[in-house]
This record gives sequence, structure tokens and C-alpha cells, in this order.
Amino acid sequence: MSFLHGSILFIHLKTLGKIIYLNCFRHFSVRRLLFTLLFLVVYLFVAILLTVGRLLDEVLFFRYRAVEIKEPVFIISNPRSGTTYLHRLIGLDEERFIYTLLYHAVFTSVTLFKLIDFFSKIDRRIGRPMRKFFDFIDDKLFDGWKNIHPMGINQSEEDEGMFVIPLITTAVCMICPFMEEMKYLTVPDELPEKQRRRLRQYYESSMKRFAYATGKDKTILSKNVNSIGRIKTVLSIFPDAKVIYLIRQPKKAVPSFISMFAAPWKAHSPEIPENSKHHQVLGQVAMDFYSYFHKIKPDLIQENLVTIRYEDLVAKPIETVLEVYKQFDLSVSEIFLERLKKETSKQRTYRSKHSYSLEQYGMSEAQVEEELADVLEEYGFMTA
Repeated sequence: MSFLHGSILFIHLKTLGKIIYLNCFRHFSVRRLLFTLLFLVVYLFVAILLTVGRLLDEVLFFRYRAVEIKEPVFIISNPRSGTTYLHRLIGLDEERFIYTLLYHAVFTSVTLFKLIDFFSKIDRRIGRPMRKFFDFIDDKLFDGWKNIHPMGINQSEEDEGMFVIPLITTAVCMICPFMEEMKYLTVPDELPEKQRRRLRQYYESSMKRFAYATGKDKTILSKNVNSIGRIKTVLSIFPDAKVIYLIRQPKKAVPSFISMFAAPWKAHSPEIPENSKHHQVLGQVAMDFYSYFHKIKPDLIQENLVTIRYEDLVAKPIETVLEVYKQFDLSVSEIFLERLKKETSKQRTYRSKHSYSLEQYGMSEAQVEEELADVLEEYGFMTA
């Protein structure tokens, strides 16, 4: 019974309370109050809808519980280190892998998936008015991230939504810019065991529902930049998982991390300057991710781990993917290889419009060198 309770819904009330207190009382502003109220309305609506859907799953699609998830592949890294690109390249192997779209990660219920598929079929027959509406929502909702991380409700995306509902994620900084009060979210592996157990129950149940609904005979391919701090928790659920770790020069990745997660602050907290301590706390979160993985890396099953340098992925994307397949002993089909060639030929013409620096956030390269000396030395980044 306790497993069923944990698998239906888990909300970390401490984090929810902190968001409300910090935004609406301790650091009150009218904008933050309004954004917090809007967040609460949307969050509670999704939580209720998700609870109803998952309860119906237990009656209508209870066989999801018997799904065995074997050797899933997890791509992890700090944000802006090539995870999205690598995920979409490997995801071209559609005969082998399944991966979450954004709505899969948020509305993780077999019942809700079936309803969405049903209405999608109707929508296609009547000229796609709903699709056009959600495209419009995408443009408005994710406009600020177009040059940082293109997103959409129906695009491939990391499974972070499965952690956003429990509120065990550093992504809460997007609505609440005071992460110095919630540093415990950086490494959920170090949370009290009771909370970790409920998180494991919820996440495992979510992954099983997703696999049951979309392709239980295929391998799950997950990309999640925030999962560095909870990788041991994830691997305790899937001990045979394969892990791909992308590493990028921290001096470049850290300011990009700040820029990405602080982007919504311009809307609800415009009074916070770019060189504020709050931005610098985000920089510390990014560096903590590097430090934590460096610390636990020797404890991971080495034959199930591949480390890729960002520069290698950008310079030699096909060779990098093939190296991953070789190390994990996966076969490469001709169809997949052709898709890779076609996709990478498009990417050669792409140039990022996103620019950032440590200095604009009141940080320095010396700080990064002091904090991450071991990481920089191991990967030869000291002189870069």
C-alpha cells in the first residue's frame, strides 16, 4: 500500500512552502506574487489531473506495473554541454529507443497518454486546430529560450517533468530566484532516506507508465542535465543502466547554466541585476554538479559508463555516436547510420546566437579554477 501511495503522487512540501514564503513574503514583490499565484494554479491543476490519471491507471492499465525496464540509457551533464544534440542523434535509432516528449514527462499517466493520442487523431482529421493552438502556446511560453534551448510541448525533452511535480529539482529556481535557501535540491542523493524512497517510487512508477504506453519492448533513452545530483538514486532503481556523461569546459558551461535558468527572472524579478549573488548561487550549483560527479564517478560501474568531451561531439558527431555504440556493444543499422549522416549535415550550418561570460554574472575564471581544480586537471581544461 505504501508503494501505491508513493507511486501516485509525491510533493516535497518543504520546497513548495519555501517557494511561497520566499517569493510572497521574505522577498515580496507584486510581480513575484502574481507569478507565484499563477504557478500555484497551474501546478495544482496538473497535480490533480495527474493524480486522477494515475489512479485510473491502477484500474484500467494496472499491467504497467509488470513492465521490466532493462538497460535504459541516461545522458547526463551540466546544461549547455551538448546533451540535447546527442540525445536527438541517438534518438534517431527509432527501432531501438523510445524517449519522452515534454508532455510525456509532465503528464506521466497511461490514461492521459491515451486521451491525448485520441484527441490528436481527431485533431488531424479536422485540420489540426489544437496543434496550431499549442504551437502558439509554445511560441509564447518558450520564446525567451529560443536561442538557448528550443522547447515545445511536442518536442523531445528530458524527463525532468517527473521531478518537477515532486519539486525535487533545481529547476524551481526559474520561478523562485533564491536558490541559496534551497541548496538541498542540488544533490537529492543526499536527502533523507524517506524522501529518497518516495522519489524512487514515483520516478520508477512514472518510467514504467511511460514505457508501457509508448514502447515496452524498446530501450528508454533519457536525457536529463539535472540528474547528476540524483544519479545514484536513479541507478538504485535501474542498476543495469548505461550512463553517458558529457563534459564541457566549466568556464563556458557555468555562465551558460546561469543564463539558461535565470532567463525567466527578467519577467518576474527584473530588479535583480545580472551580477547579483542569486546569479552567482546558480553558478555554484553548476560547479557543485561538476564536483559531485567527479566524486562519485569511481563508484559507478565503469563498463556501463562512457565519458564524452563536448568538443569531440561537436567536431565528430557521427564518430562520437558510433563510439558510444561500440562501448555499449550495440549494433548500428544502415537506416540509423543514414539518418545520422542526414541530421549531422544540417547541424554543420547551425551557429548558436547565445552568448555569455562569467564576468557578466560577477564571477571569474579564477573562481572556477579554484573550485574545480581536480576536474579541470583531469580533463585538461586548466590551460583552455
